[in-house]
Amino acid sequence: MVVNATEFPSEEYFDYIIVGGGTAGCPLAATLSRAFRVLVVERGGVPYGDANVMNQESFLDTLADADADDSPAESFTSEDGVPNARDRVLGGSSAINAGFYTRA
Repeated sequence: MVVNATEFPSEEYFDYIIVGGGTAGCPLAATLSRAFRVLVVERGGVPYGDANVMNQESFLDTLADADADDSPAESFTSEDGVPNARDRVLGGSSAINAGFYTRA
């Protein structure tokens, strides 16, 4: 179940709160939720209705549109000044079909 922060009940209690719904957060939440109440906090939305996320051909469009408010990707500059993109969507960077490995 995905709820908007404005729809969230104010008196809910959880055993675990997982920050980040990426490739580690979602499986961890799924495993824990078998026996515990779990809340997953993700700063982005659900990307699966977005044609740019769902089609391999649109991979570059998603990254090029990273500054749009509703984009599943977000531009950022690393501490050493390298421009890059990261996710802001449920599913993490694997949802935007991108993973960047930067080595010094």
